[in-house]
Amino acid sequence: MNERKSSIYNLSKDYAKLFRLICDGQRIAAWADTFSMKDADGKPYRDICEVRRSGEYEIMFCARGTGYGNVWPFQRDEGTEEAVFSKACAGCNLEWIDPVPDTNQ
Repeated sequence: MNERKSSIYNLSKDYAKLFRLICDGQRIAAWADTFSMKDADGKPYRDICEVRRSGEYEIMFCARGTGYGNVWPFQRDEGTEEAVFSKACAGCNLEWIDPVPDTNQ
């Protein structure tokens, strides 16, 4: 289950499900860790962003011109698009709003 209890949203780290949704053309709201700002305890601030796919190996996690993670065509050598995507998600601690959580988990 999700470690963060401070949200009323159904947050998920099921990156395989997120990948399927964005490949189907969905644009998904998510939270990501910021790279440079931290609170007094050293924990990264989190920002809401949009996850969207515009083409093969073209995925962005961004908000207001700030990028939190990307998948680009030059990364084809690093693995399948889904594998590169999952690594990018983990890299920014992405949690996305799952509108229909999987009750079988």
